[in-house]
Amino acid sequence: MSAEAPHPFDLDTALVPAGAGRWSATAPEHWFVGRGPNGGFLAALVARAAEAAAGRPLRSVTLHFLAAPGAGPLEVTAAVERNGRSFTVVSARIEQAGRPVTLALATLGALGNAGAEWNGSAPPAALPAAEAAPVPAEATGTPAFFRNYELRPALRAAGGEETGGWLRTAAPRALDAPLAVAMADAWMPSAFVALGRTVAAPTLDLTIHLRRPLPPPDMAPEDFVLVRFATRLSVAGVWEEDGELWTPGGELLAQSRQLALARELPARPPR
Repeated sequence: MSAEAPHPFDLDTALVPAGAGRWSATAPEHWFVGRGPNGGFLAALVARAAEAAAGRPLRSVTLHFLAAPGAGPLEVTAAVERNGRSFTVVSARIEQAGRPVTLALATLGALGNAGAEWNGSAPPAALPAAEAAPVPAEATGTPAFFRNYELRPALRAAGGEETGGWLRTAAPRALDAPLAVAMADAWMPSAFVALGRTVAAPTLDLTIHLRRPLPPPDMAPEDFVLVRFATRLSVAGVWEEDGELWTPGGELLAQSRQLALARELPARPPR
């Protein structure tokens, strides 16, 4: 890819100004899973709008998914709710044809140079990326949006409710806030391994915390992110998933928590 050509991720998640705090965007079918676009794709749109409205880097965002938009035009809005000395709070929404499909609140602000610190985190044990086999982009049952990434399952000690491995965009790209929040919802759901089968897994809400400045200084655009996603409880088909994104060097970049549904897929008609 030439230096002048925009990255496919940037083209797909571009926001076109449409007034103060307003943008137009498009939901392309190659970002779909089931009836609508992947939640991480919608999170990337919100991240772009929130950072544009605040003029500060994203630290945290919570999204509620009201309905699945169809392929086509979207309207994105963002408003500054509070602008403090260190952090700004922004509300954002995505609509399609006048109908709200995503509501979000975001906190934005740069990390300071000093402050209390501790670290009880440890990255998961994983095969090196070079030794992990990629998931074929055209594999049967693979959702369309997976083709925007390269996924390599690699966790050495994954239990019955945990999944993860190495993840990067299909074409090399530096990690920033829009891509990081997209990656927080870009892996096979841990419900699949908990149940031992594939189900529909629409997300109700998703929260992502970005824990370090982006892009990481020690990561090149072609580097993989190490991801881990796990679930502990499902009640009546409502389950949670906790996620982590790590640098190859073992620094925790982002944490996520989502509440989702597990719905059985409709039976395929006999041939």
